[in-house]
Amino acid sequence: MSASTKRLFSQTGKYALLTVVLALFAGPLAWMLSTMLKTKAETYKAPPSLLPESLNFESFNRLFEVQPLMWRWIGNSFIISILVVIGVILSSSIVAYGFSRFSNKYKNRLFPIVLMTMMIPPSVMMIPSYVLFTKLHWVDTWLPLIVPAWLGGAYYIFLFRQFFMSIPHELDEATYLDGGNRWTVFSRVILPLSKPIVMTTVIFAFVNTWLDFLGPFLYIKNNEMFTLSVGLQLLIGQTSQDFPALAAGAFISIVPIGLLFLFAQRYIVEGVMLTGSKG
Repeated sequence: MSASTKRLFSQTGKYALLTVVLALFAGPLAWMLSTMLKTKAETYKAPPSLLPESLNFESFNRLFEVQPLMWRWIGNSFIISILVVIGVILSSSIVAYGFSRFSNKYKNRLFPIVLMTMMIPPSVMMIPSYVLFTKLHWVDTWLPLIVPAWLGGAYYIFLFRQFFMSIPHELDEATYLDGGNRWTVFSRVILPLSKPIVMTTVIFAFVNTWLDFLGPFLYIKNNEMFTLSVGLQLLIGQTSQDFPALAAGAFISIVPIGLLFLFAQRYIVEGVMLTGSKG
């Protein structure tokens, strides 16, 4: 067998494997989009068809008719997600700045402790957290979902710290010579140069909050304060036989995430690559 033939078989095998992987990941999404555009009658046909007979957007009308609180739930999810993103960026970046720039004999001992907190399963902290927030009278409010984000997150502190360590210290010294202080270095030198890791954190924090079901389900009891993830679960019980409406709700839930990844995906690659450039 010639070298060109071997190369052809190799390339064919690679593309075949990529096609299978693409089908596994994109298949459910394609089926959801197809179901969303079908009528209720089409979803019960056997055998099922992938493509709808005609483009039909009545599923969205039925979705909002069955659950008038949909717009409120979408707004709630946006408000909570945005506040969490702001809190994560401010708190985690400030803590990471201290770990990366300050000289302290305890710094190298405290940072591993911060990383060790990532190994604690969330289920272990569920009951103590609920008891704490109950005593603070925060249950049935958004505070348990928002306030912890303003106290820093170990994973985001790690990302920021690693990125900050890749920024030359000579820039700090030049700022001090110009009359700046530590806050000037952080706000006017470090953060402006950290756009990739800031955008990476925005995406991760937004997606995790937007898709979070357990937190809102555990702490919020008022239907009007639900997030979209909890509202969609409630919707399953109300329209369990209306598959196009359920698919429409699922589509609404993934649109913000898709747009966020579409416009900021290059920052994810750049940010994650640069966090590993220094230890």
